[in-house]
Amino acid sequence: MPYFYRKATQMDKDAIFELYRRVMHAYISEIWGWDENWQANDFAAHFNPAGMTLVYKENALVGYAHIDDNMDTLFLRMMVIHPNHQRHGIGTHLLMSFIASGKEQAKPVSLEVFKLNTEAKHFYERHHFKVVGELLHSFVMSPSN
Repeated sequence: MPYFYRKATQMDKDAIFELYRRVMHAYISEIWGWDENWQANDFAAHFNPAGMTLVYKENALVGYAHIDDNMDTLFLRMMVIHPNHQRHGIGTHLLMSFIASGKEQAKPVSLEVFKLNTEAKHFYERHHFKVVGELLHSFVMSPSN
């Protein structure tokens, strides 16, 4: 059965947070420690369904991308793919859609990736992103072409 993509709605918030927790918990725990209340509050504060594309297989949420439109740039705030569905083209599809949105709107695109998430950094590099800045725990990346 193929994957299908749709825009998020307010009703998707809990399912998206559960997927976020499942995929990001280990990274966040290693960097700052996981504080459930802080994470839930921060997620709620930044939750913007208009900027989110969800990925489903059958009735299961298996991934999403969250894009912030910062007036003069598009920022990939988060891309999360369930581990059982990684390496099936979902991330590439979401990333190419993000880049295409930037081109359509004549806006540059960028993202951040945790330094310890070397697998994700390599994924972005394979898609022609390069490190253009560095923060304490993450790299800022933009397309090199």
